[in-house]
Amino acid sequence: MSNVTRVSAYRHLQECDLVPPGSSYVFFEPADTEIGVWVAADLFSEGCCVLDLGSGSGAAAAAMARAGAVRVHGVDSGAETVAWARAHYASPGVGPVTFAQGDFSLLSSRELLATAPAPLHRPLIVASNPPYVPLTEGAAALRRSISGAQDGLKWAPAIIGHAHALGSDLAFTIGSYSSPRKAARMLARAGYRIESVTLCPLPLGAFTLAHMEQVLDLEGEGEAVLWRAEGREPSYFVVGLACHRDGVDGRDAGRLSGSGARLTEDGLMAVLRAAARSRTSHLESLDEPGAPHVPVPLRVLDLPHAAVRHHW
Repeated sequence: MSNVTRVSAYRHLQECDLVPPGSSYVFFEPADTEIGVWVAADLFSEGCCVLDLGSGSGAAAAAMARAGAVRVHGVDSGAETVAWARAHYASPGVGPVTFAQGDFSLLSSRELLATAPAPLHRPLIVASNPPYVPLTEGAAALRRSISGAQDGLKWAPAIIGHAHALGSDLAFTIGSYSSPRKAARMLARAGYRIESVTLCPLPLGAFTLAHMEQVLDLEGEGEAVLWRAEGREPSYFVVGLACHRDGVDGRDAGRLSGSGARLTEDGLMAVLRAAARSRTSHLESLDEPGAPHVPVPLRVLDLPHAAVRHHW
């Protein structure tokens, strides 16, 4: 049985962060943003900095700074998105929150660091809440802000590669309806262990519901996990993974869990499938007899659904 903690309100995002941006071309998904901050904060240590890849509206970067990061630098490819983030969240001068425009999938790790107006000191955490919806090529062209290509992990190699090259811990967010088993395998191969898991159930968006081909294919392969509780909209779980890179700077593994036990790819899938047996967004089945033992902290965010979600 798992030792689960639950959060039923936004703790990191402030009231102003929950107001939709004036432009529909600025990604806005409050639950996704909140979960990303929780996951990064699980890895915080004294004096840490964060490199936020795909920083979107900037709300997550600002919240990470409020949560304890000394400096947070966001990099995003969208000109309008970066302009919004700078106008609403950037610190004056070389302050604790900064943003730059750039495509992290094309830039080298050294080039990414060079986009910051001042050096990002260690310990350094790479954080990313990238697009993760599995879509066909045609559907992906219509929704760049949510498309993770056919397996939902289009951006994962670049994100994990940058974290590995920088010798950093990694706060990484995926969708349960993408390829969680494959993601866990990629992390393990890069030398990362999952230190904590945060889950947040969210209804499928209208666009995803209209373009379910890839999701259903992945589900049929035993990879994707959907939540189909009676009387509720078809949903999925946002899955936040706080990952520690083994053997970096002499630090011990198992810092959060307090043991050397690992959450394997099979273990992660067992957690998601147990959660999918729940009747409510509280994910009560994670506490019921027969629920899988999880050797790392497991958090459930049971948050109010946003009336507006900007996906372009």
